[in-house]
Amino acid sequence: MPSFILAIDTAHQQCSAALLSRDGQACAWKSEAVGNRHAERILAMIDELLAECGASKSDVALTAFGAGPGSFTGLRVACGVAQGIAWALQTQVACIGNLEADASVTAKAEGLAVGTRLAVMNDARMHEAYSALYEVTDDARGLKEVLPPQLVKPEDAAAWLDAANADALCGSAQTVYADEMQLPNTLPRYTVPADMILSVAKLGFVAEAEGRTVMPSLASPLYVRDRVALTMQERARGERL
Repeated sequence: MPSFILAIDTAHQQCSAALLSRDGQACAWKSEAVGNRHAERILAMIDELLAECGASKSDVALTAFGAGPGSFTGLRVACGVAQGIAWALQTQVACIGNLEADASVTAKAEGLAVGTRLAVMNDARMHEAYSALYEVTDDARGLKEVLPPQLVKPEDAAAWLDAANADALCGSAQTVYADEMQLPNTLPRYTVPADMILSVAKLGFVAEAEGRTVMPSLASPLYVRDRVALTMQERARGERL
């Protein structure tokens, strides 16, 4: 029986999980829009994937999770579940950045050339986008970080992309804030593939090979925004974190 990596992601409204064997021969993944019901769905989703692959929890040799940036509550769910599973199985945890995973799966799906600078901008709510810049490489990781995750306002997006010398863009912000971003028509724009969770799994194996996994107690989300609560007035206006 091959050993597997279990990958989970609840950083946004999608709830996703994947199982990938070390030899790449066995693979299954699920991704569902669940709103804020991640905690209700993720454990059942994991059981469904194990059954699909004919595996048991003891076959999971490594757990990876989408560490963010993303929803504060969602990140805590993914981190907590990953910690609990890894602690029970006495395995390590790989904390994988969501923006890196988005860039990785998009670069592969689009066949982007080595040296391409791909920006990721995801809706961060509160009229902001989680943003980062990566350059496509030909090593095992497939990317190197040029600009770390940060918050960018939609009206500043075009200037930020220009200053970053971005060659292409992916992520949800381009749709959510289409009118405000005013992006140049010459900038290639891509949609992040639905199987992004497999990128989290593959990057988890890379993190393991590079010695970047941690014991469960040291796993933690990546927070870019310090503000994690709304006032009563902000909630009344319909604002969301």
